[in-house]
Amino acid sequence: MRNPHVSGLHSRRDALGLGAMSGLGLVFASPLTTGSAQAAEAKPHASGSSGPLQSAGVITFGADNVLFVGDIAGSAVHAFALRDADLTQQTGVELGNFQNFEGVDLIRGIDVKLAALLGTTYDHVAINDMAVHQPTQQIFLSVERSNGTGVIPAVVKVNHGRLEVLKLDGIPHSKVLIPDEPDKTARLEFEPQRVYAITDVKYYNGEVFVTGISNHRFASTLYRIPYPFTGQKAATTVEIWHPVHGEFETRAPIIRQVVLDVGGEPHLFGVYGCTPLVRFPLAALKDGAHVRGDTIGELGYGSNPVDMFTFNNPFDKKDYLLVTLDVRGGMQIGVADLGTAPPQPTGGAIDFGPGGLGKTQRELPIRAKHMAMLNPRWAVVIWRHPKTAHRLDLGTLMSPYFFDRRLGMSEMNWPDGPDPFGYRQHRNEIDRI
Repeated sequence: MRNPHVSGLHSRRDALGLGAMSGLGLVFASPLTTGSAQAAEAKPHASGSSGPLQSAGVITFGADNVLFVGDIAGSAVHAFALRDADLTQQTGVELGNFQNFEGVDLIRGIDVKLAALLGTTYDHVAINDMAVHQPTQQIFLSVERSNGTGVIPAVVKVNHGRLEVLKLDGIPHSKVLIPDEPDKTARLEFEPQRVYAITDVKYYNGEVFVTGISNHRFASTLYRIPYPFTGQKAATTVEIWHPVHGEFETRAPIIRQVVLDVGGEPHLFGVYGCTPLVRFPLAALKDGAHVRGDTIGELGYGSNPVDMFTFNNPFDKKDYLLVTLDVRGGMQIGVADLGTAPPQPTGGAIDFGPGGLGKTQRELPIRAKHMAMLNPRWAVVIWRHPKTAHRLDLGTLMSPYFFDRRLGMSEMNWPDGPDPFGYRQHRNEIDRI
């Protein structure tokens, strides 16, 4: 029988396409082993460190060290202007062997160690999102702990392999309220509507973009909010043609988004559940407008987007969009193709096949619970890799292939086996921050 106190955490993560993120209900094995993993020492959880947060959902960084946090329970997006004392340069942290496609485990059993940090057990902890502060390459997590009647939110940072609670009290802070959230009693078929009230938060060029659903007739809503916050905001309702469903949709929200300049103009690209890729020109996203986006790709039915970001391939020097999916792999599409891709035809029959840019996508072997770029050569992932599926780990993957050669089996694994990629000559080359 499911613990009723944990069900809200399951629902929150499932709503964002992030099911089983923290390993709730799964059995974990024992302590951190030696090797490339660094010790994750738990520092005591300080009371009051949640600051103004009522919940901790999606997180992202903006300019000037500002950390934005989506707070569904508080109907708000918070901005924390981190100070130098809140950040630590991660100089010297080992990342792995780039030439040989070999990452490292930064923290093994991260959910168990988070639970120890927060004074609970792993089955009462959910990791809702991960973001990287690029100047310091420090990793931040949004976390919620079930306390029996609700959740206690926290922002946790990784400092040279140790987990530390970011004490939000005292950090310069502002917030903006997100209006018209669904009523707490309003339900979808399988869960409350409100868990979709804030599905993503992104910062672009002095504005915060917030996606989710409202209590309006056209529920799928996108907010443009100038930062620093002044109370001003523009709300646009959006709709799409969903090829897999064979219908126009006005209520299902954008789950993940990114804003990019393509063709000389800024556009917002959103990915929905089941899994269309849609393009919206920023110029059309005005207060009170109702905008139909152009569906330019279908990434694979039956899945939900987990993370969405761009990276520059260190070999061909081109920019790519990467969307990780919960029950598929990572889908890579050239950024140069996003602006010129023609809209998919509307009004047709249900089509379960990849469409538009979905036909040109390259599927990458990623099974990450959360993923973010750490620097141009390395990504960080929270995952259960095949050889240690009993554990939830924080580790690294090299760009642009995003797989770890240590996990595979091939003829090259024999000490006297073939070496077509020259692995042995790079054996001792280790990247560090």
